[in-house]
Amino acid sequence: MESVGYLYDDSILPVIGNDPYTQDKYALSTACEVYQSTEHKLVVVQQRSPLVKGKRNQFVTKLAKWLKVSEFSQVVLLTSTFSHERLDVQMIGCQERFLATKLMEEKLGKKLREELKWKELEKRPSFPAPAPLMEQAPSSQNSTLQATSYLPGGGIAKSLLEECEKMDIPLLVVSTFCSEGDNVPDALRLASHLNTWLHLVKPGSAGDTSQGGWVTPSSWQHLFGSTFDQMLYQ
Repeated sequence: MESVGYLYDDSILPVIGNDPYTQDKYALSTACEVYQSTEHKLVVVQQRSPLVKGKRNQFVTKLAKWLKVSEFSQVVLLTSTFSHERLDVQMIGCQERFLATKLMEEKLGKKLREELKWKELEKRPSFPAPAPLMEQAPSSQNSTLQATSYLPGGGIAKSLLEECEKMDIPLLVVSTFCSEGDNVPDALRLASHLNTWLHLVKPGSAGDTSQGGWVTPSSWQHLFGSTFDQMLYQ
């Protein structure tokens, strides 16, 4: 993929640094870049920095309008959500979940569930707050409770889903449960999960086969710094 532009808005905290995908010392990266693959007919937006407090709605609205004007045939948002907020039924098995707008549900819902065996994010009662221990449908005495999608730590995912629903944009949110720390395995697992549908790479076709065919950015070599000096413990 090649960088073809960037998204600039005062709702995104500014950041700049070396290009994480190349060793070229003259290449730079910004807070929110756009990449394109003509081979796969794919456009990727990578957001590298958080949003300014209080400006999430502004960013979501502008992003949705851009998606609408660009007339993408379908939109996928990859995100994560806190693993410590999982329900008991989410503890084992596949750690990926999806949510879809009505248009995307009509287009892909049956395939995702029946053919690919993907799991939709389990809903929870929304009052007085999303209840982590209530896995079943509300009882008759609580029948007025509304079920909601709960994505703690999911960034703009839920807000963008709601905005795309209003604007008739076919959006699919794919999330994975993860914890703080080394999230490289989580990233590879999420990408491989998406690949079961889009077939962007052949498993083991590039790089280490243990990475599912994905080539990781060279910058990931510096995620945790250098190892400690063994002489310190002798």
